[in-house]
Amino acid sequence: MATDYKVTFRSYDNVADLARQMRVRLGIDNYYTFNIVRQIRKLKGVDFGIHGKLDIELFVDRSDKAYVTFDPLVLHINHGIWEEAELGEPKARFILAHELGHILMHRHYRQEFADTSEFYLKAFPSEEKAETQANWFAAAFLAPDHLARNCASESELCLNFDYPREFISEKQHLFQTPKHKSSWVIR
Repeated sequence: MATDYKVTFRSYDNVADLARQMRVRLGIDNYYTFNIVRQIRKLKGVDFGIHGKLDIELFVDRSDKAYVTFDPLVLHINHGIWEEAELGEPKARFILAHELGHILMHRHYRQEFADTSEFYLKAFPSEEKAETQANWFAAAFLAPDHLARNCASESELCLNFDYPREFISEKQHLFQTPKHKSSWVIR
């Protein structure tokens, strides 16, 4: 069962900067879409600090979609999710990006992908929730603001970035219109 954890405070902008740094490191900063499986494979064997080198384990016949364990650092992915992500299925891509966010930001507990916010912590602000931060990372990694701002609508963003509609709330800040100024004039 998926759970959430209280983690170090990080704003959306901080998380988006981390996602952009990873995009730059992987050489995909100006790509609208990319094969996330190929990018994750590039990270296998990369040293992520105190937890060592990343390993990847594919599994079958479990209800889990994906999760990260530490000591040793392993990204565990359901084989079906891995295959779907390789084919470009938006939600599967989001799941992998979400887990990458846990690897980069949350090095304490097993981090399992949660489909629903029912498992999210309620008593802490979003900036201190592991699942929220991982979703922000995935959103910024798959559809970085510097490119996503070019989209005129949520539908266009989903189409251009192979972004899952069910996680569009993570990109709402791009589509909120500023409040109109008062229309009355003093003469």
